[in-house]
Amino acid sequence: MTQKGRFVGFGVGTYTDPMHEELPHATSEVMDFAQLVRGDLDGDPAINPTTVQVFESLDELPPMPDGGRLVLMWSGHGKQDARDGLRLLTTESGTKSSAGLAVAEVVRRCIEVGANQVLVVLDACFSGGGVPAASEVAAALIAQQPPKGLVWVGVLASCAPWETARDGAFGQRLLDLVKHGPDNVSLRRPWSVHNEFLRGEDIGDALLREWKTDGQHLSFRRDGVSDWLVQNPLFEPHAPAQVVEHLLRAARSGGPQEQRSWFTGRTREVDTVVSWVTSGMTGLHVVTGSAGTGKSAITGRVVSASVPSERALLVAQGPLGHADPGEESVAAHVYLRGLTLDQAAASLDRDLITAGVLPRDDAGDRNAALLVGALQRRANDEHRTPVLVVDGLDEARGQAFVMARELLARLAAFATVVVSTRNVLEPGEESPNTLVDTLQPVEVLNLDDERWAESGRLARREYLGARLSDVDPRMSADAVANYLTKASTATTEEPFLLARLVSDQLRAAPVDTTVLGWREHVAGSIFAAVDTQIAAVPTPLHRELDQATAASLARGMLTALTWGLGAGFPEPEWVTVAATLCADIGFNDIGQDDVSWLLDSLGRFVLQDGQFGNAVFRVAHQSLADHLRPPFRQTAELPFDPATMPVTAAILDRYRALLDAGIPATSPGYLWQYAWRHAASAGPQGLNLLRDLADVERALRPDVGIGALAIAATLGEWGRRADALPPTQEA
Repeated sequence: MTQKGRFVGFGVGTYTDPMHEELPHATSEVMDFAQLVRGDLDGDPAINPTTVQVFESLDELPPMPDGGRLVLMWSGHGKQDARDGLRLLTTESGTKSSAGLAVAEVVRRCIEVGANQVLVVLDACFSGGGVPAASEVAAALIAQQPPKGLVWVGVLASCAPWETARDGAFGQRLLDLVKHGPDNVSLRRPWSVHNEFLRGEDIGDALLREWKTDGQHLSFRRDGVSDWLVQNPLFEPHAPAQVVEHLLRAARSGGPQEQRSWFTGRTREVDTVVSWVTSGMTGLHVVTGSAGTGKSAITGRVVSASVPSERALLVAQGPLGHADPGEESVAAHVYLRGLTLDQAAASLDRDLITAGVLPRDDAGDRNAALLVGALQRRANDEHRTPVLVVDGLDEARGQAFVMARELLARLAAFATVVVSTRNVLEPGEESPNTLVDTLQPVEVLNLDDERWAESGRLARREYLGARLSDVDPRMSADAVANYLTKASTATTEEPFLLARLVSDQLRAAPVDTTVLGWREHVAGSIFAAVDTQIAAVPTPLHRELDQATAASLARGMLTALTWGLGAGFPEPEWVTVAATLCADIGFNDIGQDDVSWLLDSLGRFVLQDGQFGNAVFRVAHQSLADHLRPPFRQTAELPFDPATMPVTAAILDRYRALLDAGIPATSPGYLWQYAWRHAASAGPQGLNLLRDLADVERALRPDVGIGALAIAATLGEWGRRADALPPTQEA
């Protein structure tokens, strides 16, 4: 957990010298900002302080030997000074040139405590004149005694050196920005409900870009590498994954149209799952079916009706239309794509702690064995049976059958466990088991059965009609719904995924169904929809590219997401891998503008989720991921995918750069959890890279052992026992 930072606030609105006008907003804006960050940054603001009181406050600041976050905010009168640039007036300051405090002195005392992420906010007349002095003293002090971790200092001033500031204009806008995020959609990504913190860079840059007040010109100077600064007021720890295109549309419209649920039909299927959830009985239940038949949608609907924030949105739209599982009926929910056995257990453990089902373990997240034991002890005390919903078991790939046997089947003795999964065969067995048989469920809902398949066809038609009605008078929602329902029935290719992708496309670019040949403009298959829309991606405004090159860049960036583990890549890791994959077409400098372009253009193919307090991104469906990057087929001669090595090298290079900058190994959550998985998937070469990194960072040495065991297991599965011996011995 991130330690609390410091808020150092001074609001001066009342002056003893009548030559200084009263500033009522100067005190209120500092107090309001202090209240906004109170749960995250310690420190009460000083209101109408004298010079002595300012120095006393600064001298009492506790040291930050391990670095930390600090926001200094001064609001009041300021005066130009030829030597100091800007002097800040306290309540007893007069009109002499020496009145008040040199801004550099105030900043110096804040920097000396050892903070490594610092934002200085100056809301005073002529405050832009203090920006150079404040920046220079900060840089000099940091150079003399560098703090730990990533270092960043930003100085944000409300007006230029020659301008006077209007009381309240700047402070209120800053407060609104931090609380609600920018109006400009392209700047809102840091304010995602999946991001726990905001960076100083994001705050200053967004305010600078959106500033529109005439007569005041903001100044924002920063240096270093920006990291977490203040908590994001919009953060929702249990916010569900959402299609990026829907988020962008909702942000642009300011309304709920794209936040609403379009779930329709499937009443009997949902009722079945609700009956499991509300039974109060232990046991394992399975929702299975082919790819794209709506497994996750059905279980996800039940979870949404359980989570209070999601439930409120559903109820606001009208009756649920199916049996009600009840608020907070689901205690834990996990999406298993790319997770290991113990990572899945840890995710369930955190949810169960939040739900009050289990106490926190002082030693940290429980592994699979400890989680089963904790629920067993709880069951002995005759508590209410907890409900666990597990999505995408088949997407755990090599871990799916291990999870089924060692975690889910064992948890089902003490909980109601609902699993959605495709029914895949266990690899490497002479008489292979299926995944559903391995789970040994008490009840199965198979969406491929004809009675449920017909229900799915009706639901798809209703879904398409609902999403496309009233979009454009020239487009008949019924005509499109009938065509797509027949097309998906004929191909049996991910019908619900096809319906969503094509309806997303048609909501953005409707077709005229009165014109002969309109069906040619509506993709009849998943892969046609993907390829057509990538090929037609709008060229980016920030780069001069032809259509074909833009499409290649877009495909490369989407393909990069397929390498993410768990809930997906955080943006920095996504950019890192994308730059590696796109280097051969001349793009090794991929950045935030490219991400904004891709999400704005092809956001319908991307899900945004949350993990480790960060927004993460993944391809919207496993079928899309498999189309962009076909699964590697292992052989005894080639058990490790050669394409994995460049990705692993890029990820570990980024990890090394963060460690070299003084970042603790545990801080980048994705890398701490998954770096060893990337290394192990690349085989012995990948392990060599991880071993080199562990020589620098001792905390990673256990990961080398875990990775070696994973490599040995893969080699052993393919009969290469002699090759498996060295990594086994190393572990």
